[in-house]
Amino acid sequence: MMASGDRGALKPRQVADYLKEHPDFFVGRDELLLDLKLPHQRGDAISLVERQVALLRERALNYRHQLAGLAENAKENEKLFERMRLLILSLLESKDLEQLVEVIGDSLNHEFGIEFHSLILFSEKPMSLPVRIEHTDVVVEALGSIMTSGKAICGQVTQAELDFLFQEQAGNVGSVAIAPLSYALSEPQQLGVLALGSKDKNHFKASMGTLFISYLGDVLSRILARQLHS
Repeated sequence: MMASGDRGALKPRQVADYLKEHPDFFVGRDELLLDLKLPHQRGDAISLVERQVALLRERALNYRHQLAGLAENAKENEKLFERMRLLILSLLESKDLEQLVEVIGDSLNHEFGIEFHSLILFSEKPMSLPVRIEHTDVVVEALGSIMTSGKAICGQVTQAELDFLFQEQAGNVGSVAIAPLSYALSEPQQLGVLALGSKDKNHFKASMGTLFISYLGDVLSRILARQLHS
């Protein structure tokens, strides 16, 4: 039961709600701002105005940090775009599959710093190429939904899938980015699979975007479709 003298007392929640609804309450009431005191981390009491100034400074500092982070990301994205541009131009200029395979390996290793990569092409008959050739059914059976979904993925896969993709290097791979290679206007539509690997389990994460590997897979698929049937 509330004492009779307390019936008219406002609760802190009511005061807070009122101030939220009337943010201009302190306009023209400077004496209230100066009289209100808040405890400081050091134990001293500071005025509401001082506290507001301190909060604004903290907020401004956070904004500066966020802007610095955005600027740094923009620089990294610009570098990534330039490396991707050079890779695509080199792929387009490749005279044959042998040169294309060499360009991919050299660029991924030296320009992008990719520790491991695996390019597998599909063929129902033997092909004399400096790249791994597998039957489509064999790859689909080994990689399952990775191939049937047709979408690029990032993160971790099963050990069996790692063994199939990277063979003797599989034990060193902690995370992967995989792009099925397919092109609707070619026959067959499924052309192969490209896998990138890192020793770091957190380098390629399921939460990260697949824009890079998807874009590379789309470009590579179209070039492969042209060269495999030329």
